[in-house]
Amino acid sequence: MADAPKDLEGLLDDLNEVARRAGPKVSVEEIYCAVGERSFGPLLLLAGLLGMTPVSAIPGAPTALAIMTLLIAGQLLFGRKTLWLPRRLLRLSVPAGKLQSTVKVARRPARVVDRIVRPRLAFLTGGLADRIVAAACMVVALAVPPLELLPFVAFVPATAIAAFGLGLVARDGLLILVAFMASAGTLLLIARQLFF
Repeated sequence: MADAPKDLEGLLDDLNEVARRAGPKVSVEEIYCAVGERSFGPLLLLAGLLGMTPVSAIPGAPTALAIMTLLIAGQLLFGRKTLWLPRRLLRLSVPAGKLQSTVKVARRPARVVDRIVRPRLAFLTGGLADRIVAAACMVVALAVPPLELLPFVAFVPATAIAAFGLGLVARDGLLILVAFMASAGTLLLIARQLFF
């Protein structure tokens, strides 16, 4: 297995290479092998990014992404060194051409993000901090199913999960702080919908 990518462009390079080598479809297992067995951050980032696309408008998709987030973040929270994914999830696939076109569209924004995001506020990354991030991702993921009833509102928790994932990938504590603020916004949104 490969080492986990260190930035967004590295993740896109890995995804493009997998799509290029694959047949007509790319499985989750092939993506997992490409980004590495210690790929908690990249897979959280991927789950968050998918939740920010029109995929989140498909009924049930935000909840499926939330379950994926719970699975990944739960393992990080409990200190697993490598990620385990169920065989059924590993067998899911996407068309290789669609993956390549998504990577192509994402390249320019990724370059901008990689210039802004960098290792900083190290005390907010690694060790205990990663477990706190994992717990926050789980809380945000649990908030997704009730929000799915409102059109396009699942975008808000997906943004927080993507920011947490990118913060883990880049070891950027400032981005993790931003993700905590987005998480607080998600919880306020739920409280407002439920109680007001």
